[in-house]
Amino acid sequence: MSSRAVSNPNSILRAFQFHSESRQIALVVAVSVAIILPAVFFGIPSNLDLRNHFRFALPFYDAVTGGDLYPGWLAESNGGYGDASFRFYPPALYYLMTAVRLVTSNWYAATLITFGFLFVAGAVGVYFWTKSLFGSRIGMWAAIVFTLAPYHLNQFYQASLLAEFAACSVLPFTLWFVERTCQKQSATNIAGLAITYALLILTHLPLTVLGSLALLVYALCRLRPDNWKRTLPALTSAVLLGLLLSSFYWVTMIAEKNWIRADQVQRESSVDYRLNFLFSTFSPDNLNVWWMNILMFSSALMFAPALILLWKRYRQGVNNQLRTVLILVTFAIVMATQLTLPIWNRVKPLQETQFPWRWLAVVSIVGPLLVAASLPAWFEVARSKMRPLFLIAMAGMLVSLTFSLSHIVREAKFLPAPEFASTLASIRGSEGVGQWLPVMAQEHVKEISGDIELAGRQFETVLKSPEKRVFSVAAGTAGDARVRTYYYPHWRASAGQEKLAVRPTDDGVLLVSVPSEATTITVEFVEPQRTRISAIISMAGLLIAASLIFFGGRRKYSVSRRVGIADGQPEPRLES
Repeated sequence: MSSRAVSNPNSILRAFQFHSESRQIALVVAVSVAIILPAVFFGIPSNLDLRNHFRFALPFYDAVTGGDLYPGWLAESNGGYGDASFRFYPPALYYLMTAVRLVTSNWYAATLITFGFLFVAGAVGVYFWTKSLFGSRIGMWAAIVFTLAPYHLNQFYQASLLAEFAACSVLPFTLWFVERTCQKQSATNIAGLAITYALLILTHLPLTVLGSLALLVYALCRLRPDNWKRTLPALTSAVLLGLLLSSFYWVTMIAEKNWIRADQVQRESSVDYRLNFLFSTFSPDNLNVWWMNILMFSSALMFAPALILLWKRYRQGVNNQLRTVLILVTFAIVMATQLTLPIWNRVKPLQETQFPWRWLAVVSIVGPLLVAASLPAWFEVARSKMRPLFLIAMAGMLVSLTFSLSHIVREAKFLPAPEFASTLASIRGSEGVGQWLPVMAQEHVKEISGDIELAGRQFETVLKSPEKRVFSVAAGTAGDARVRTYYYPHWRASAGQEKLAVRPTDDGVLLVSVPSEATTITVEFVEPQRTRISAIISMAGLLIAASLIFFGGRRKYSVSRRVGIADGQPEPRLES
């Protein structure tokens, strides 16, 4: 060993910590991989939402690989009449699935790899967030508990809430960067928070709404009186940069949200937020709430050992980190119950998340920190006269884990590769979710036999693609051609240089006014100017984030070189 290494014991300590943390992360990854093995051996878990996600994913992949990097119209759904879901559903999960599908050339393998990766990513995010508060060993246990949390497993194995599941892999990283920014308002931390917040927006809108409230509560709890004047602008800048990065999506979504049915035409009772609070009913007639109550009870059993920590430390005063986590998990649970109905009645974005029980996603991310942070107290209690309390707590965790493995995982409906392929084949052209239909569209329309219907005229389809159709029409009486697609304000029609009038029928199908002479008609989905502007803004945001990371990293490296130490931070200590 060189004399320089001997003279710098900090280098030895950091190297030891690095190897220790590497082993901890390896264990977290191993548990995350193990939990997806049932899907590897038995098949892709199936539920109604699986079809909805692949109704989106299949044509999205086709469009991206065909050169349309952000498609605007899902043409093949609803028997070829299409819908506007590409414009409203966040695309991040489908970009990820497309990238993996390009590598694997197989949807079955791509699905397993994608969600295996998301299991690992979410656990690693919880590890780093917890490590910044309580240290790496507690971070390891928090990540493992998160991987096994009942609601988190339910998202994948029972409900097929795949986009929400993916967002649960992003939110821990967002919380981590909020913590990092509160500790140090560096350019890299601001960029990290901006990128992860943008990813949250681009992954799942309901969890973006709930997660944003959780992030706000967390940030307010972690602001320090001595530096809030620096921290608050840094957090605000990161959120604004995140909005810039994701503007290519949300600008269109907000501008056109009144152009689709959503819940404007007829709200389904099953998605009415007033009927989906935790503990609002215990009747199996409302299957959603009944099942979520069970998941909440199972989660409570898993997180019960944290009560030991509270019981042990309450008289001594709770440190700031733990107090913040307690406030956050309490806030999430209360927001999922009817106690907060007055708030839900007044906040429209909350109502549009549809299911207050979605707050269990936040509980599943935050609760494991309580369990892991209580580990030192567990061992103290186990060696004391209160050992039976320790055994009761451990029994509760085992009951919760047994329930998750025996009911949530084992009782999932698995689709082996042949059945999965058959299911995907049947999705093409099937009926989509009514919420994504244009507001004037009817779910049952007057059927036509071809691509257009034009009385008394001969026609031929020259070109047909999702966002462009070209028809050669023979001479005849001028009239209206009924095109096999739902009307949407961005459809344009032309005959050569002449623009043709377009309008919807009574059932919401596109009508094009066709002149009497023989002509070639082009029907095209044309994006508005704001789409291009928002895309440019997102690119500008990406350049800003990259610059913050590059120059912030260079400055950090330069400072490290000057003081003669490697970049790194000591193990965090609990604040008193």
